[in-house]
Amino acid sequence: MKKISSFATRRYLVLVTALLLGTITFAQPLTGTRTIPGNFASIAAAVSALNTNGVGTGGVIINVAAGHTETLTAAIIMTATGTAANPIIFQKNGVGANPVITAFSGSKLAGSIDSVDVMWAFEGSDYITINGINLAEAFANTTPTTQMEVGLGFYKANGDNGCNNNTIQNATITLNRDNSTASAAGPRQNAAGSVAIEFVNAARTSLS
Repeated sequence: MKKISSFATRRYLVLVTALLLGTITFAQPLTGTRTIPGNFASIAAAVSALNTNGVGTGGVIINVAAGHTETLTAAIIMTATGTAANPIIFQKNGVGANPVITAFSGSKLAGSIDSVDVMWAFEGSDYITINGINLAEAFANTTPTTQMEVGLGFYKANGDNGCNNNTIQNATITLNRDNSTASAAGPRQNAAGSVAIEFVNAARTSLS
């Protein structure tokens, strides 16, 4: 049997290792222009990617196709943050109707202490722009429990880390006015049951 030298064995192992390393890809911060659909199937998926990878140099623009629709199965929770130099922009792209995000089925009751179903929450997020994207209650949500209390909610991540320098424009947020009982106490005290855009000086998790 032919012997293989230790040098040849080591060279073979180095080659295999190099080939394996060459197949590994590392997640990169989001930059430039991305599309929905295209790079992401949904706004929720794009937010998830931002939460995981962050935003890179120059920021990122997420172009959402006119007429795009998506129905949530849970709240969109955004923990990623931009900066003045690296903003995060979600915007309608193309001619036609604004993209629409439709609510999930809620589980909280407006009017109870510190309770909120929010469609899209921002936790300590800065320099976010939402331009030309609508939010709407689901027709199937017919009770105060299943209906949304908040369309867009801005909350603290922790301590003094709140949301700053964010812009919402050219958007329609449609909630159910029947969900109108005010919160009894806590950070949302006297807030109406349904609020299109809410700013609370507290963490979202303290409202659960």
